Amino acid sequence: MPDEATLPAAERTGLRGMSTARRATFWAFAALVVLAVVFYFWWGLSFGVWIDNGVYAVTITLLLFGLAGMWLVMPNPPAPSGP
Repeated sequence: MPDEATLPAAERTGLRGMSTARRATFWAFAALVVLAVVFYFWWGLSFGVWIDNGVYAVTITLLLFGLAGMWLVMPNPPAPSGP
């Protein structure tokens, strides 16, 4: 796989342009999002309680950390070049 600096700008914007460590970090944060959804549905189905502040607190914390982490790990889009 070529170095990220040698790739064209169009290929550096997505997951393909990321290094392996950054890609693994991205998927770890994505797993937090999945874990939040699975936890909420597991709790609701297991205990029959869908409206609970404690469950909301855990779910929202996992979800927001996952989304924020995914957003921070994504590479910056290339700056537009001048005319």
